Amino acid sequence: MTKPKLSIIIPTLNEEEGIAKVICSIPDKIRKQAEVIVIDASDDFTPIIAERLGARVIKAKRKGKGRQMREAAESSNGEILIFLDGDGTDPAGYIPKLLEKLEGAELALACRSMKEFKMDDKKMRRIFKFYGVFMQNIFRLIGFEAADPLAGFRAIRRKDWDKLKLESNDFKIETEINIKAMKLGWTIREIAIPHLKRCGGGLKASKLAFNPQQYFEISKIFLKHFKEEKIEIKIKKLEEKIRLIFKN
Repeated sequence: MTKPKLSIIIPTLNEEEGIAKVICSIPDKIRKQAEVIVIDASDDFTPIIAERLGARVIKAKRKGKGRQMREAAESSNGEILIFLDGDGTDPAGYIPKLLEKLEGAELALACRSMKEFKMDDKKMRRIFKFYGVFMQNIFRLIGFEAADPLAGFRAIRRKDWDKLKLESNDFKIETEINIKAMKLGWTIREIAIPHLKRCGGGLKASKLAFNPQQYFEISKIFLKHFKEEKIEIKIKKLEEKIRLIFKN
């Protein structure tokens, strides 16, 4: 059997309301050259729905986005790995554009940005504006200029993925990828995508947007990898701004 060119990896945790939308929105042209892997840690109907729609479902050994992504990548066969969130917020129809960007780079991100789309969900745009105050600024400290640094929708070649030697087990994996990519001197490109409404869970399901501790966990990763005093000072100032925002 010929190995697929692409491995589309979708880590899931109770996404029965969104997984069908995600899988069905993958363009037919892409499906023909890809394997779709759902790495699942759910206790709902997510794996059943995914399997019926033709995905290969892997029961995650333990939950945690980073852990699930690493486990699925190890079990995948494609030359290029494409990661999608399973909640319906990542428009899989943009995969071809993402792959075009990857042609001239080691890492390509599909980013929500200030660009407006007709299909934008207004509430999701407000969330992006809020968390972007911290995320964009902290990543710019190391020259990472992407509009949405923590975009879960991203593409990378397998050979490059292996070079990263990732360790994160949870939501911090995108931060680890970005930092290590910058340290390796990679070219990183991005495309703009719309702000789509989350399927299931509502806005409260977005832990990052409403939990200041998540921001501080990300800043800890920066302090672990970068010891420069200037960066440490700027990170502490950004943390103070976040504290004031949540206090008010």
